[in-house]
Amino acid sequence: MNLCELKRGERAVVLKVELPPPIRERLCALRIYAGAKLVLLKTSLFRRTFVVQAGSSKVALRREIAAGVRVWRT
Repeated sequence: MNLCELKRGERAVVLKVELPPPIRERLCALRIYAGAKLVLLKTSLFRRTFVVQAGSSKVALRREIAAGVRVWRT
């Protein structure tokens, strides 16, 4: 499953980030990498943007980016 499939308030662990290297490195700097724990805080209208909490950081991701983040629901 990917990050887009989570519902508000659900927790997940990142399994793999399947995105091009520059985007993957940027997400790693924002604490989104394999093994990281995430919480989906909210989504925008029509689920185009996803706000996640990774550690103490809150990050907004577009749907195209969130679709490349494979997660396991916990």
